[in-house]
Amino acid sequence: MDEAEKSLKFYDNICNTMPSIGFISRKKRVYAYLDVTKKVQKLVDDQEISEDNALFLLSVLVRKHSPFQKATMMAALNLASIDRKLIKPIGFKYANDFRCSLKMMPVDDVKPS
Repeated sequence: MDEAEKSLKFYDNICNTMPSIGFISRKKRVYAYLDVTKKVQKLVDDQEISEDNALFLLSVLVRKHSPFQKATMMAALNLASIDRKLIKPIGFKYANDFRCSLKMMPVDDVKPS
């Protein structure tokens, strides 16, 4: 099993355990994004997948799982106001890249104090 296939095996688990995004709820959508990216960061930290493949997994989730796409959009739009202590590095990187794909300015990568 190659790295990409290994990353995709986590797809179903993440989709099935993602919290509800509510009905146009900023708070629930950002929370869902933080929850998913926390799980993906743990996979990277545990060396189950590489950072590149974690980003690949997140991009597949955005394209194939509508609730995660909505959660990612909300996180990207509100990235500057999300407490940096709450967002994992992979989540920050992906949301920032997502912002750039929307032709928005990236948020400075300031480490939490």
